[in-house]
Amino acid sequence: MKMKGFKKLLVSLGLSAVLTLGLPTAAFASTVTGILASVPEGRETSDIPELSTEQVDNATYVGATSNMVQTAATTTSISVKWNPVSNATRYTVMLKRYGTANSAYNTLGTITGTSCIITKLKAGTAYNVAVLASNSTETASYYLSLVCTTLYKTVSVKSSYEISNGYTFNMKSVNPYNAIDGYKVVYTNCQSRKSVSKYYNNRYSFSLPLRKNIFYEVQIYPYVTLNGKKFTGTTPTTRYVSRGIVPKKGGNTSNSMTIKWNKVAGAQSYSVYIKYPKSSSYKRVTTTGATSYRVNNMKLGSRYYIKIAANKKVGSKTWQSDKSSTYYIYLY
Repeated sequence: MKMKGFKKLLVSLGLSAVLTLGLPTAAFASTVTGILASVPEGRETSDIPELSTEQVDNATYVGATSNMVQTAATTTSISVKWNPVSNATRYTVMLKRYGTANSAYNTLGTITGTSCIITKLKAGTAYNVAVLASNSTETASYYLSLVCTTLYKTVSVKSSYEISNGYTFNMKSVNPYNAIDGYKVVYTNCQSRKSVSKYYNNRYSFSLPLRKNIFYEVQIYPYVTLNGKKFTGTTPTTRYVSRGIVPKKGGNTSNSMTIKWNKVAGAQSYSVYIKYPKSSSYKRVTTTGATSYRVNNMKLGSRYYIKIAANKKVGSKTWQSDKSSTYYIYLY
């Protein structure tokens, strides 16, 4: 928060304004209510008590707004509140995109309350919100500004891979960084359909305790904490993952060997990759619904490197189990 000088001006009672500088139109969610007091019949206006000049001066002085905090966020809105200012009867709320230090604020409207919701904003974006207190004759000399942020709609996974006791996800960095405090992760066992929901207070990475030989649906929601309360996005980033397959030796002949592996719950097929002797890369040799494969025409004493991936098709996309681990077979 910072205090800035503000030149006195007449305050408009309009409740909305169109943002410029590439900002979306901001709608101001507030209701202004006023009560008009009439003079009782038979009483002259001269009978109504009046304030002295000194009393008027004291009564109309308006200080600066204080203790402004962001209280809520969605992907398109931010909510803020502040302390009432002595002698103030209204507050002008202004907005600009964060990081545009030399640009002017856009006046959104004037309200009588001490909280508001600003809508029609861009997701995952930081804004400067400023509030200027005033009454019918005076305007505060300074305004209070606060950096607020909307929620991200979705997030991106930078990388994911198997670890000794589960699966790790590394997340792509976001800007502004404080638009995300961490992630709500819901992971579902594709065999039992049992789901676990957990918050991870780390915006960069998290690890899940996933079992072997099972596909999991992983849904990732960004969240931000405001005033001790978590506000979570509603659109998940979804991944289907399974830990790596460990092949086992089956039978062999003088020039062939059978490899086999455990069935993976949720998989529809398996792809077998082999790196042959003197080759620098793996070749997919088959995709099968079986849980075994025979490697033929093997040479004695030569190593054949094997990777096996379980496949799960969801919609038009096929997800594979982790295949970062390498195994080899040979005949001797």
